[in-house]
Amino acid sequence: MNSHRFFLQPEVFNQTEIVFPAAPAHQINSVLRLKRGQTVTVLDNLGNCRSVILDEIDNRHVTGSANEIQPAPGEPKVRLILCPALTQREKFEWILQKGCELGVSEFRPLLTSRTLSQDPMGWEIKLSRWQMILQEAAEQCGRGIIPTVYLPQWFEKVIEQLGSAPGIILHEKEQTTGLVTALSTLNKSTALLVGPEGGFSDEEVKLAADAGLQPASLGVRVLRMETAAVAACAVFMAATGELGDMTISG
Repeated sequence: MNSHRFFLQPEVFNQTEIVFPAAPAHQINSVLRLKRGQTVTVLDNLGNCRSVILDEIDNRHVTGSANEIQPAPGEPKVRLILCPALTQREKFEWILQKGCELGVSEFRPLLTSRTLSQDPMGWEIKLSRWQMILQEAAEQCGRGIIPTVYLPQWFEKVIEQLGSAPGIILHEKEQTTGLVTALSTLNKSTALLVGPEGGFSDEEVKLAADAGLQPASLGVRVLRMETAAVAACAVFMAATGELGDMTISG
């Protein structure tokens, strides 16, 4: 499938002649410098895609002829809800980008007792930026649906929202259960909680365990939180067969 991919609103995506909105039109014309007759892929963010042959490209607008609608091939069959503690901007945005590439369906940023940044000022602006990062990552890596990202919420609130959903909380003090073992007892829809620098407090781990989440360890080495988040996502996807056809057993 062509590497140039663009998410469009369904009402644009569903037309036989696609009239590209300003942002992707600028990308096609001025950044990628594509030519008439070349093909791009458009997606509706509902799991569908179609190829489009570019007909007209100029400074005013870009149009193309759309082929039949097909299922987008890039979505995982599993649902992973990643709940990383809010951290420094560069680290958190890296987690969003790499999590999207690995197949995370939903991001729920956590505010914890050890979270460095707890000031809610500007979060709406940050949310818009996060959504843009996820769209660009989804287009780049071949996803069919842009992952959802929420505003940061306190740890207790996220635990409440997860309800009875199966989940794992990473805890460096856990000595009996590793992540692979914990995953072997869960289904293919899982929440994964990753703590801040310094980890979750004992009280937070107890609250999560009382709510039914499984504490698990990533081993004896101390990982940076952004490393732990991406490593745990990769282990989950490998365990469920999403990084190839092999699965990890308990």
